[in-house]
Amino acid sequence: SDTLEAANGRDALRLIQSEKPSLVLLDIAMPEMDGYAVLKAALELVPTLYVVMLTGQQDIKVIQRFLEAGARAYITKPFDPKVLRSEVGRVLDDLTTPSDSYRPWRIAPS
Repeated sequence: SDTLEAANGRDALRLIQSEKPSLVLLDIAMPEMDGYAVLKAALELVPTLYVVMLTGQQDIKVIQRFLEAGARAYITKPFDPKVLRSEVGRVLDDLTTPSDSYRPWRIAPS
């Protein structure tokens, strides 16, 4: 599986439109477009997209806004790269295991 990277929100949306990924790690704070605008547009392009938000925010209202908009999970920064790899693996497992429901989850710094 390929890993793609975008420098800003507009580039991210171009990649999402052309590549139709299953999973996107999306920072809330980005150049050109904020993470919320990218999240909404990305889910319009690929409704089945599994979006994990990356955030330094601890404000539960901000996080809840992203989850309600369609993000499936969030990871608070700073985070351990090993934990990130493990959790991305878990997401990919979830994507290959059909389920009628999902529960948003978070990863806290270790």
